[in-house]
Amino acid sequence: MVFSTRSSLDGVLAAPVLSLILAVLLVGCGDDAGGDDAPGSDAGNDDPADAGDGDASRCMPRDPDDIPDPGSCMAAADDYAPCADDGWPACVSDDGEYHRIEETISTIGRVVGFEEIADLLFDPTEDPSTDAFLMARMVYQEDEGLDSRVVRRYDPHHDGQGVDCTMPDVPVAEPDYCVGPARIQPVILGALNDGIMGNTPRANAAKVEAGLLWFLYVSTYKESSTCTDKAKDCDSSYAYYTGGEEMRGGIGLARYVREVDTHAHDRAWDGLLAQRCWRDLDSDEVATDLELRDRARAQADRAILHGVSSIVRDRLDELEAASGDERAYYHAFVQVLGGVLDREARERDSDAADALAAELDKDADAIDTAAAIAAIESVFDCP
Repeated sequence: MVFSTRSSLDGVLAAPVLSLILAVLLVGCGDDAGGDDAPGSDAGNDDPADAGDGDASRCMPRDPDDIPDPGSCMAAADDYAPCADDGWPACVSDDGEYHRIEETISTIGRVVGFEEIADLLFDPTEDPSTDAFLMARMVYQEDEGLDSRVVRRYDPHHDGQGVDCTMPDVPVAEPDYCVGPARIQPVILGALNDGIMGNTPRANAAKVEAGLLWFLYVSTYKESSTCTDKAKDCDSSYAYYTGGEEMRGGIGLARYVREVDTHAHDRAWDGLLAQRCWRDLDSDEVATDLELRDRARAQADRAILHGVSSIVRDRLDELEAASGDERAYYHAFVQVLGGVLDREARERDSDAADALAAELDKDADAIDTAAAIAAIESVFDCP
């Protein structure tokens, strides 16, 4: 079960401190603070990667007790794994740590903002106040904060070559590719504004939660693409999933995945390290080994999307046991985040995708949660 109201920052960072940290992280940093010359990038300059020296002696084997049981799932033969005989050359990731290309990653501030909003709103057992929604909207719309990236986020899973999602009317014409302005921002802002008006507060809090997780997932994948010619965007990809945490930890999306699927979370870390390894081995200003890049990106994306499917599956379990406003919370959540699974589910098994979509379209009291879970599990079997 995911307990969204508590983060790994609780007891350490109260709301005023979080606000201060968020402001410090977002002012004067990279991640397109101070004016971005490319609407698709979250980075602030064009410095190439700080390549490692490829010294295999840095390889530090993990304690087997720290590795989650994969069950019947096996990694692909060409997947990257730190300190394993995986066929990859020695690289900077082999010690199991993510080595930042730039010391400061302003993306972290947005994930901290997510955690602050979580403390304000994300409790399925209690109605957030209108003041809580107002404070959450202030965090969401802080300068260089979450909304500044949601409004222009595009999804490279969909074909959109040559499309500029910041131009008027383009998001309406290309809603799958221009997913931020066309789909995610309307969900989040609509729910925040409805909550401020006092309308169905719990269901609207769930929509904010699911919409922000959707944004974090898409952003992790998008940044791994623009890392090709902006090396530090690999840092942003890592940070959008982990919040900048070290050694297989994580806040934000990583926290959610870890709480429901430790194996998917572990595999997600391997994928993020694969991306960093690729950019270490392919360290020119513009990367050229696109085959290795695509292997690394696919490895990370497969694991993280599996983690998202596990979050939805967990919430469907909670929905089945809940009633009243709590049931409305879980129902609103799965309707938003469950839709994120449709693209991949449709590619793998269109019948399962149809079955899941049909259940998610039903009212809270009519949805067959067992059928929805079965459809998810039939498609997302291994990360």
